[in-house]
Amino acid sequence: MKFKTEPAAESLHIEDYLFAIKEKSDHLINYFLFSFFIIGLLLAFYYDTWEIAIGVGSLSLIAYYSAKIILPKSNLYQYVLSIVLGVFMAQFIYQMHGMFEMHFFAFIASAILITYQDWKLQIPLMLVVGLHHGLFGYYQYNGFDEIYFSQLDYMSLQTFIIHMILAGVIFAICGLWAYQIKKYSQAHIDLIFNRREIENQQLKTANYELDRFVYSTSHDLRAPLNSMLGLIEVAKYDTVEEQTLGHLEMLKASAKKLDVFICDILDYSRNSRMEIIKEEINFKELLHDVTENLKFIGDNNRKVEFNTDITGESFIYSDKKRFLTILGNLISNAVRYQNSKIPNPFVNIKIDASKTETKIVIEDNGIGISTEAHSKIFDMFYRVSQESVGSGLGLYIVKEAVIKLNGEIKIQSEVGIGTTFLINIPN
Repeated sequence: MKFKTEPAAESLHIEDYLFAIKEKSDHLINYFLFSFFIIGLLLAFYYDTWEIAIGVGSLSLIAYYSAKIILPKSNLYQYVLSIVLGVFMAQFIYQMHGMFEMHFFAFIASAILITYQDWKLQIPLMLVVGLHHGLFGYYQYNGFDEIYFSQLDYMSLQTFIIHMILAGVIFAICGLWAYQIKKYSQAHIDLIFNRREIENQQLKTANYELDRFVYSTSHDLRAPLNSMLGLIEVAKYDTVEEQTLGHLEMLKASAKKLDVFICDILDYSRNSRMEIIKEEINFKELLHDVTENLKFIGDNNRKVEFNTDITGESFIYSDKKRFLTILGNLISNAVRYQNSKIPNPFVNIKIDASKTETKIVIEDNGIGISTEAHSKIFDMFYRVSQESVGSGLGLYIVKEAVIKLNGEIKIQSEVGIGTTFLINIPN
């Protein structure tokens, strides 16, 4: 199977790469330009050309950095740079009174421009070199003093043409390298991007298959469990023997624990792989659905008083399923672990939603959790005591869901007093 990337996404990756290349090249050019300026100052010692070193060198730097500041989002400053590098070459030739070696600064500049991976940057430099050599050579060989194009007394037209052809070949080679490097970079980005697309598609397929497997397995396991629970209820009506009834209750409790464990495994599997899907959340409706199903799950079937306080935005957009998982687990724990010594169990739920974040506080007057267990309470399969109900996955799933939403969760609890969970989730 062949996967094809979206042109817009692919283009965006290439633009990001080229921007990074430009930033690195700009950083490198800063060192080269100031080095060229300092070289001009050093050359001034030989022939006392301070006016040229300071004047032309400063104007060259001003031209480059002005173009870069005035047009920050344009690449025009790079063409100005190409001209400036050619001007530095002409400056060095003049300062050394036509010394032949100074011509090589044009070739050094050409090599430097390769880092931008744009062959067109060779054109302004080549024009400056051609114009400088042609104009200054013409003036020098026609008797103008202090032109300092060359230390030779005379250069024939044929020699000049050969010189320019060789310079053009060098510029062409550097331009070709810049072009080839850019094409290779784009091909490399395309390859990496295509691989990621294929890997993402394969991961989605694997997740889909895993979802089907988990759902099928949980359904196949829970179906006989539900049948077992139904048979246990039937058997309880067919006997009055206390010992048998006791055994049936224990069997029922074990079956319920296994059912809860399967549900927790399913929730964990889905939370760890499921993408964040944002949709409208109405906390009043969400809490009503959660609390109505949890009023009588305590050991003594005592009715729990729910106090809800919802402030801020009426609706937010976030992952509704994960919010349901978080609230469902925390509120069910608050109801399940009641303090039998307190006659009026309650659960206070405070939600403050804004455009930027949602703050949730769930407080109960249950049995509480010891301070020593606070650091372990969110660990996988951790259970405070042997009497704890459930698989030990509930709070671990809550924490993972909060982390998936880039939020944080804290616990405040004291044995015999109650427990408070504080959650902060960005919207």
